[in-house]
Amino acid sequence: MARKFLLCFHDFSVWNYQKVTPILEKLKDLAGAPFSILVIPDTETAPSDTVRDFRATLTQLKSEDFELALHGFKHKAEFSQGRSYAGLIAMNLTQGEAEFAGLSEFESSRLLHAGLDAWEKLFEVPGLVRNDIEKPAAFIPPTWYSNKFLPTQVHAEKMLYEDRFALVTSRGKRYASPVASFAGIPGFMTKTAFKFGDIILKVPVGLPRIALHPEDFPQHEIQIKNLIRTALGCGRRLTQYKDL
Repeated sequence: MARKFLLCFHDFSVWNYQKVTPILEKLKDLAGAPFSILVIPDTETAPSDTVRDFRATLTQLKSEDFELALHGFKHKAEFSQGRSYAGLIAMNLTQGEAEFAGLSEFESSRLLHAGLDAWEKLFEVPGLVRNDIEKPAAFIPPTWYSNKFLPTQVHAEKMLYEDRFALVTSRGKRYASPVASFAGIPGFMTKTAFKFGDIILKVPVGLPRIALHPEDFPQHEIQIKNLIRTALGCGRRLTQYKDL
């Protein structure tokens, strides 16, 4: 069986889609195939015309066979009662972006369904019943910090769950999945992060991920393109969550 890898672009939102969409198309040309886009679904404070254009952009990307996954709700933590001490630490480490970190069972479920509700609004079509709207291919908690209830809650919604080290399908199949990610790390660690990415792509085990973020461009664009070339050059095939 051919070795595989995932190319995942995080944090696609109503606030950055105009800047990011051309980057996605360039990466698609380089990779030779569409890949997975992690969508932040909240559009609550965005102008209505911007939301309309964002929704049209998502529809266009789907028509090009890009895969759309759910990436939290707002990707910015709101006040939640009962967040654990470990969750508060994660919040501090991520400047408040770890919105699912350390939540209680109730709060985790509430926030997950807020994200799903926002997702459904993005893909609403007149005359289409909400139950007929395609579910996200996967759920990835922002910054990968989570809580002990979230994986089970995600699987109950028939979605793949991704954490920092693994992917688990809704059927319970688990894939060891190391990730190369470059956003939010100190500058002196960048070379090490790319070297790690090079290693996990060349080692003939596991299902490695290349996790990209809008802030990676244009600063790390050359290194990212080289990393994708490395993946393809060492015999790995680009895959998507839905194919696992």
